[in-house]
Amino acid sequence: MAKLWRYFAVTVLAFSIVGIYVLAAFNLKVFNPVAEILEDYSFTDFYYKLLDTGERETSRIVTIVDMTELRKRRDFAQLFMEVDALHPKAVGVDVVFEGYKEEDLEGDSLLAATVCQLHNFVFSYKIIEAESMEGETVHSFYTPNDKVNEGFTNMPRQLYGGMKRSVSIGREVGGKVVPSFIKKVVDIYAGQEVVPLSDKDVNINFSPKYYHVVPYDSIMEYRDLIEDHLVLIGAMTEEGDMHYTPQGKIAGVELLAYAAETMLRQTEIRHASTGVTMVASFIIVFLSVILLSHYKAFTTRKKTLFRVIFGASLIRGLLIAGWLSLIVWVTFILFCSYNYSISLAIAMSAIALIYMAENLYDTIYNIIVFKKEEKKNEV
Repeated sequence: MAKLWRYFAVTVLAFSIVGIYVLAAFNLKVFNPVAEILEDYSFTDFYYKLLDTGERETSRIVTIVDMTELRKRRDFAQLFMEVDALHPKAVGVDVVFEGYKEEDLEGDSLLAATVCQLHNFVFSYKIIEAESMEGETVHSFYTPNDKVNEGFTNMPRQLYGGMKRSVSIGREVGGKVVPSFIKKVVDIYAGQEVVPLSDKDVNINFSPKYYHVVPYDSIMEYRDLIEDHLVLIGAMTEEGDMHYTPQGKIAGVELLAYAAETMLRQTEIRHASTGVTMVASFIIVFLSVILLSHYKAFTTRKKTLFRVIFGASLIRGLLIAGWLSLIVWVTFILFCSYNYSISLAIAMSAIALIYMAENLYDTIYNIIVFKKEEKKNEV
């Protein structure tokens, strides 16, 4: 019972030390860069790195049409007609055509007339996120009166974090929940509502994939990649539309491709709740304390050459690394099999501080024993 109490106390102290470091990181100005890194980190990023072995699965659902070099609106109209002629199941256009082009009003008219004829296309608009303009939107020049099928393309983001890991299903604007761009595209492709409309986000599954990218001026040559596919039209190399993701810095249209694939294949990443994460972390650290305590007892019980070598810092480090690797692989298999992620960040931090926690426990224990003996001597 005394040993179990010690294991429990050391585990609690290890988490307490981690808590002190975290509080310091988030509240002391000198640690602000560290706090931002911690806030923007997800353990799933590590899993994606393990999955990326070089050979990526090629998507059979989504094809991307790169229109980075397109500038004239009459050329956009031509592109849309060419894509539509190859009978895709659904098309998403990740472009907002703001304002009329006075130097090319004929191009404006052609684009507006073309867009109105496309029934399985979804076009992008933006919701202005500034607090002073809440509920304001930016649409293409033709949308107010032409009743074009639209969806917003704003991506959920942290206030200071730049990583994009989720996509909105809908968002409340003016007291009404409106569907996102990717929800509309996915529903058209599936022929039914894939995810119920709500003001919620979907955690994108960034398991490495390869998406075919078709040049805007070679549409007819890639019929097999357009017909019956979900086609996303956007800029692949425009710096202003690049985003940081677990797959590195990628184009916004590719980010939408990952989101569409996640929703259609129902492979959303489900993160363990805070309660589950804390319980799992406590069990892992508790077992680690027991393991390291038995290891320490084994190496110090009787002095032999083998025990002395086995008790070296290098061996101890390898033992901890092996134990952590086993834990990571168990959670990695859980992630691969069920798209379920348990963050091990807190558990690993606590394991790294077990020896400090043991020293702190021994110090506290010795102080208590000393005080008791001192009282006895006074009596």
